[in-house]
Amino acid sequence: MLLVVGDSVPLGHRSDALAWPHRVPPLLDGDRDEPVSVHARTGVALADLAATVADAVARTASEPSLTVLVHAGHNDAQLREGAPRVDPAAFRDAAGALDRRLDAHPAVDRHLFVGLVPLLPSDRPGAVPFADVQPARSLAYDDLLAWTVAEHVPLARPVSAWRDRTVDGVHPTGDGHGYVADRVAAALHGDGRTLD
Repeated sequence: MLLVVGDSVPLGHRSDALAWPHRVPPLLDGDRDEPVSVHARTGVALADLAATVADAVARTASEPSLTVLVHAGHNDAQLREGAPRVDPAAFRDAAGALDRRLDAHPAVDRHLFVGLVPLLPSDRPGAVPFADVQPARSLAYDDLLAWTVAEHVPLARPVSAWRDRTVDGVHPTGDGHGYVADRVAAALHGDGRTLD
């Protein structure tokens, strides 16, 4: 079973397209029957996921094989009134603690962290009002995540590719969700090392 925990990005907000978690099973050796459970909330920060993960894993612990995919950090990386919403050191500590918790959990066979999509200023109607410094900030937080956790799936680079992959500067379009699903499936097929 694939258990996805995170924020609004894996929920598929702002798009009618199929969200990336539900696109992954058909990419895994044609296994369209692999169950997927998504436990995510709008506005959640990485540190908030500790309780969410414990509860979600407890509900799925009877599954014979459980892979947990964590897709969050977008809210942590945001600036709020010019100040960091979550301090980089606190973000790193939260990522490390969650990584260790999942590694030690007896019901979890494998886990990985799906990297941030870049947070982009956009003039599209309904776009999230990100500052011009936001793309670099989201890349810095994604780098922190990659350096902290054992298994990280990078998505953000090149940033320019994401201009057409988001609806509003953060939430993916159908193409964006397809890209994330492809990267996650490639990581799950891999040997467990961090992707380049």
